Amino acid sequence: MPRLKLTIQYDGSAYYGWQIQDGLPSVQGALAQALQQIVEHEVEIQGAGRTDRGVHAWGQIAHVDVEKDLDLIKYIGGMNRFLPDDIRVIDAEKVGEDFHARFSATARHYVYRLWNARHMRPDLAGHAGHMAVPLDMAAIRAAVECFPLGEHDFKGFQDAECQSRVSLCDLHHLRWAEESEHLWRLEIGANHFLHHMVRNMMGTLVEIGLGKRPITGLMDVIDAQDRRHAGMTFAPDGLYLSKVVY
Repeated sequence: MPRLKLTIQYDGSAYYGWQIQDGLPSVQGALAQALQQIVEHEVEIQGAGRTDRGVHAWGQIAHVDVEKDLDLIKYIGGMNRFLPDDIRVIDAEKVGEDFHARFSATARHYVYRLWNARHMRPDLAGHAGHMAVPLDMAAIRAAVECFPLGEHDFKGFQDAECQSRVSLCDLHHLRWAEESEHLWRLEIGANHFLHHMVRNMMGTLVEIGLGKRPITGLMDVIDAQDRRHAGMTFAPDGLYLSKVVY
C-alpha cells in the first residue's frame, strides 16, 4: 500500500480549521473527499499541523495511505480537479511507511502578516491581521532582534486549551520584516509550537509597538511563565503555515 506525502496550500477563510469536524467544512475533510474520488476507498489524511479556523497554509504537509499505485501526477491533478479553488495540492511523492507528516517533522515555520494603516487594503481582508493605529516598527524590530534563539519555555504564550504537555520550544528563526508599504511580517521557526503561540506573540509585539511594553516584552513573558502577562491573541487571518522541515 503506497504512502503519499502531499504538499498543500490553502486559504483557510472558509474552513473551521484543518481537522475534520462533524457538519463543518475543514481542509482535511475536503482533501479526503477529493482523494476518495480517485482511489475509490476511504482514506485518513494526517497533517503536519492542525491549523485553526481562518489560518492559511503555503506549505502544509500531509501523508496518506492509498491502495491504488498511480502516477503521482494523477494524484495531484485528480485531487485538484475535485478540490475547491481555495485548496491546492502542489506536490506529491511516495515515501516509506515510517514517514509521518506530524511526528517525522523536525521544524515548522510560520509567517504572521500585519497590515498597519487606518483602512484595511481590500485584497488583504481575511489574509492579514489589522492594526489601524500607527505602530513603532523600530521598537518591534528591536524586540524581535533582542529575543534570543534557542530553547525556551513558552508557557506564557500557551493557550489555556492547548493539549500539549510540553511547553519547551527550540526557536530556530525569528525575524520582523517589511513586506511592502504598511504590510509587515513576523517569520518564526521552531521544532515545536503551542496552540495560539504565534498569535499571542503577535499580540505582545503589537503592545510593544504601541509603547505599552518595553522592547524586552517577549522575554518578560517567558520569564513570567504566565499567559496573563502576554498580549491579546491576535486574529487568525494573518497566520500562515509556511514550511515544514524533515
